[in-house]
Amino acid sequence: MIKKYSLLTLLLFLFVHTAYSQLSDLHYLPPLKQINNNQAIRQQAFYLSSPEAIAFPVQIFQGTGTVPIATVIVSNGSPGRYDLADGDNNITLVTNANTGTVLSNSGLRFFAPGGQKFYVNYRGRSSAQATSLTSKGRQALGLKFKWGGIPNRANNGNLTTTLGIMATEDNTSVTISGYDPDCEFRLGNAAGGITSNTIEITLNAGQSYVVEALKNQTNANIDGWLGATITADKKIAISNGGLNVGIRTGSGSRDAAIDQPVPQNIVGRDYVFVRGNGTNETEFPIIIGTQNGTDIFVNGSTTPIATINDGEYFEIPGSNYSSGNIGANMTVITSKEAYAYQCLAGSSGIQTIGLNFIAPVNCLLPDNLSNIPDIRDVDNLNFTGGITILASTATPNENIIVTDGSGIVALPAPINASGLPWKSFFVSNLTGNVSVQSTGPIAVGFIGVNSNAGIAGYFSGFDTVPVVDLAITGGGCLP
Repeated sequence: MIKKYSLLTLLLFLFVHTAYSQLSDLHYLPPLKQINNNQAIRQQAFYLSSPEAIAFPVQIFQGTGTVPIATVIVSNGSPGRYDLADGDNNITLVTNANTGTVLSNSGLRFFAPGGQKFYVNYRGRSSAQATSLTSKGRQALGLKFKWGGIPNRANNGNLTTTLGIMATEDNTSVTISGYDPDCEFRLGNAAGGITSNTIEITLNAGQSYVVEALKNQTNANIDGWLGATITADKKIAISNGGLNVGIRTGSGSRDAAIDQPVPQNIVGRDYVFVRGNGTNETEFPIIIGTQNGTDIFVNGSTTPIATINDGEYFEIPGSNYSSGNIGANMTVITSKEAYAYQCLAGSSGIQTIGLNFIAPVNCLLPDNLSNIPDIRDVDNLNFTGGITILASTATPNENIIVTDGSGIVALPAPINASGLPWKSFFVSNLTGNVSVQSTGPIAVGFIGVNSNAGIAGYFSGFDTVPVVDLAITGGGCLP
């Protein structure tokens, strides 16, 4: 018997995205805003590194400029560095006058004309604060984002939250919406000069726009901006965070904490957080919903710890980490795609916090990181700390090799996560350039501290899970 299936065509398209995110030939770094010059960041520099053995040039462009302002030579054995003028240089950090207005001479983009891929890590500090931001490369470019960061609950005159936007094409329309209508943002010298419920701007390629929400301006500025939506009709990059931010209500303790996220279409559902060196008060994930009815499950539980809607956020208490020790982990699974940030600390002091934007875990994460350059250095000041490693439980421990300036470093015993097949490590007291090689997917971050200043960074990719598009034409009957 022969069965005939007329008008039936089965088309299967399998698209696997394997870009390594932070490792890219092009990086956009929008400017940000600190409340007053040098209050969060004074000394600052960009650290460039690459797995490429042969040295290559990286061109640095400022704002809308088409001629490089500098060229840095980079290779695996010789990372590069680009130093900036201190404080509010109107390139990485803008003044009051340049806040809430379109800028043509601020922000940077890094480009390797030969197509080589490299990392860009910004590190900044002042007398008692420090921060780090790792560019997400081409993966940072997109059309829709959520404004992320840490709620600014402390009581100090030097607290502010900021958002920087940079366009990649001319005539880019950008809208910022969904924040608490009682929020007030800076317009020039007026700290509360922008009170509208929506901000709409038009940017040309290389132009940027900076938003600032002073914590003490209005109660809504504590967290009313968190989860706001940034949309554009052409690709943009954003950066966000607090300069400075404090977590304890009534306390004056604060630190700088910023990072660069990816667009909403490549965030995920499965996350594993690795604890830093703080207490439960300073160690917690922040989940931001992109869709209504997003359930949040912790450590394999089948009962959600919370349910959030589009633009809402939830702080998961640090008590959910597998222990109170550095290197412990916490599994978070969301029922719908969500943004995941992590507040973590360089020490037990609440004034040593940092912010990391976390990649979802999946089998397409890279199997190596080469390298984090001069891990202890923050613009010529020595920080102590180490790296966190997240690895698949299918990868033998002996296949994960950590090296620094002294050679191969012993790996401690892993801590297995609950609910997902991943394990975490913390490797301390590293020096020089740090690399991690593995035979399976890994995610690597770093933390450091110098007295009251804490720093954190995240160096792993935002590779998406495979996307399968199945198109059926005909009668709809499968053989």
